[in-house]
Amino acid sequence: MWALIYLDRHPETLQEAKKEQQEVIERRASSQKGLTLNEIKQMEYLPKVIDETLRRGNIGFTFFRKAAADVNIKGYSIPKGWKVLVWPSAVHMDPNIYSNPNEFIPSRWELQNHRLKGRAFIPFGTGTRSCPGADLAKLEISIFLHYFLLNYKLEEVNPKGPINYLPLPRPADDCLARIIKLP
Repeated sequence: MWALIYLDRHPETLQEAKKEQQEVIERRASSQKGLTLNEIKQMEYLPKVIDETLRRGNIGFTFFRKAAADVNIKGYSIPKGWKVLVWPSAVHMDPNIYSNPNEFIPSRWELQNHRLKGRAFIPFGTGTRSCPGADLAKLEISIFLHYFLLNYKLEEVNPKGPINYLPLPRPADDCLARIIKLP
């Protein structure tokens, strides 16, 4: 949902993502039916759109971790055994990590422009308890966006409507929209 909303609200990003998907089709052999994993791996711009979407519209509200040892972080002591609540939105929207965090900027994911500081991108959790389906989720998003961008357009009914942020960012109207089939 968020990827479609951000693309709809950022026409230049939409055009770049759509152009890449059209180029995938143009390179494809005429006998080939459907998108291949190799084609997805060759995409350069769509993964940036997906990562930026995951940064802005977190799918996980929070997760807990248990301190395995006494830890001191910036003057705060966390005793061994205590549980720590990690809030991905606080990390992903931190201006010390991401410049202009409230802006949707897929180009921030270009290697030369953005170096993540340790655990600064955690849409699927982190460490040994990271979501085992993270790669599958990104693959599914890539497939969906590929076909959607080539065949449909989203028109939000209330694009300037309010957003509820708790427990997760979500348009207050649940993204009431029209899906238009392209010619």
